Amino acid sequence: MSGKIKIKEEYCKGCGFCVEICPKSVLKQNSKSNAKGFILPEVINREECIFCKKCELICPEMAISIINEEENNE
Repeated sequence: MSGKIKIKEEYCKGCGFCVEICPKSVLKQNSKSNAKGFILPEVINREECIFCKKCELICPEMAISIINEEENNE
């Protein structure tokens, strides 16, 4: 599968829910923070992503989006 993981830094509050729920450990807490001082998640294993969208669904701020390019091409 191919696709993109988009993190909207301005919306993220660094809760870490996306990091914890990912079944493939695609995300990790980063040392980088956004303008509000919240620690952002970082994509570390994008090639392992199965596009289950669990991270997108659990995010209370809707700060992460999964774009499955195969779905877009159908």
